[in-house]
Amino acid sequence: TGEIHSVYSCCQGVSASAGCQVAECHVTSGEQDSVRGGFVTTTAVTDVDSSGICPGVYALDCEMCYTAAGLELTRVTVVDHTLKSTYEALVKPDLPIVDYNTRFSGITVSTLANVITRLEDVQQHLLTLFSADTILIGHSLNSDLVALKLIHSKVVDTSIVFPHPRGLPYRRALRTLAAEILRKIIQENAGGHDSFEDSAVCMELAIWKAKKDLRKQRRRPTSKVK
Repeated sequence: TGEIHSVYSCCQGVSASAGCQVAECHVTSGEQDSVRGGFVTTTAVTDVDSSGICPGVYALDCEMCYTAAGLELTRVTVVDHTLKSTYEALVKPDLPIVDYNTRFSGITVSTLANVITRLEDVQQHLLTLFSADTILIGHSLNSDLVALKLIHSKVVDTSIVFPHPRGLPYRRALRTLAAEILRKIIQENAGGHDSFEDSAVCMELAIWKAKKDLRKQRRRPTSKVK
């Protein structure tokens, strides 16, 4: 008939249907001008250690809630290459929370009831753990770095390393990559995502890809020198 029908992007319900999610207020993921400050940058190690100690390879994942400023950090997990948690913290946002985003974050009112750790505390710890040469791994890592207000350039983003067949702006979900490549089922908890599980899967995906590329490189025939 040529008519244009509007549908909800979340559930594909028609505009006249009831929404599939109900909250006390509308939220935004955008950041307000008043809170754009506070970013910190990882720094280079000036003392060159003759022992050649590796600057580290870590995977991280953050959970966020909605405040008047948009998305703010509520939890961060960092794992090393052995999948061991090297840092874990619940974080109290600077502004009052308007939506705990529990469906995805797993964070509830009781989760943060007695938390006093602030973003600045997390930043201070991470700057002692990471240097400018540390490799950070994550899925859509830019969102995590913005939540941490951390500027860092040496990154591996699994949403880019394993691109969507249709190309950008489409990105494959972490749970899809875990199922197809690692044969693991993740994010099945109805109570929300687990930042340790997600960060560990990112590390496993990066290791899988590195090993695959190394095997491919070894199979290439070496050119003969004339």
